[in-house]
Amino acid sequence: VSSAMASLWSVSDAGTLALMETFYQQLRTTSTKAEALQLAQLALLESDFSHPYYWSGFTMIGSPW
Repeated sequence: VSSAMASLWSVSDAGTLALMETFYQQLRTTSTKAEALQLAQLALLESDFSHPYYWSGFTMIGSPW
């Protein structure tokens, strides 16, 4: 595996679902996984999951491509 996404702390299933759905949508239109994660995190700021608890613990490990 060239990269992995991880959470630095335990997060809610609903928040993770929202982030992952948005991440995979963004992944279709961005050049890197890191950018897709960043855009997904920014999108959650405009949702019911705007509190940093839901999105700030996620990080990309390894290759951003």
